[in-house]
Amino acid sequence: MLTAFMLITCERQALAEVGPRLAGIEGITEVYTTTGSVDYIAIVRVKDMEGLSELVTGRLRDVPGIVRTDTHVAMRSYSETDIEAAFQIGVD
Repeated sequence: MLTAFMLITCERQALAEVGPRLAGIEGITEVYTTTGSVDYIAIVRVKDMEGLSELVTGRLRDVPGIVRTDTHVAMRSYSETDIEAAFQIGVD
């Protein structure tokens, strides 16, 4: 499973429509509106790089109002549980 974070910038007049459309795309598991230099951050979970390529270059083309995307592939995952477990190694 591949996880990626997609930063999405939209045309101003399309802001209200883009989020719900993104949420309906297979492979996008979460969509957040944000403050700052991008309008949305989408969490993408697909099988492999081919699936990511299809989503970015195929399915996103059907969403009017998207001006730019910037996709970041996750390399490693950390959670509070993982960090806690790492500090418990070798401790009685």
